[in-house]
Amino acid sequence: MALKPPELTYMEGESRCDYNWTTGEVVGTFLAALRDHGKMLAGVCESCGQVAVPPTSYCESCGSEVSDLREVGPRGVVMSWARVADDFEGAPAEAPFRYVLVRPAGADTELLHVAPDDDGIRIGATVRPEFRPREQRGGAITDIRWFVPDGAESEGS
Repeated sequence: MALKPPELTYMEGESRCDYNWTTGEVVGTFLAALRDHGKMLAGVCESCGQVAVPPTSYCESCGSEVSDLREVGPRGVVMSWARVADDFEGAPAEAPFRYVLVRPAGADTELLHVAPDDDGIRIGATVRPEFRPREQRGGAITDIRWFVPDGAESEGS
């Protein structure tokens, strides 16, 4: 008896799954500092000394425990960026805008966030976070509205 390959059936669709997760002590402290004080905290590795933002409970470089948090920024340097030209469902800002990797002053890692579509947002540029008004903050990374070129005034400032 000859083996015959199976007939393949294809199905298209989309599946969404809503979920909640607990931030834990380290990320919860980071988010509370954004909400309550408009400050960014980073985790300091006990072993290799890496300063990582956002902080985690372990060092992503060497795996050691991270038990110390320190303030970084508020200014930072743009390490990379990508322009978003068109709106899409769930976008963090109205297009056009830019995704940016920002290395806050005093940190060894970058924070992924958004920025306005501004020619001042380029690799090597100094930027600062623009926080939402205190009454609009909810303890989320979006408490930082976006990063703007250092010294620039933008809407809602």
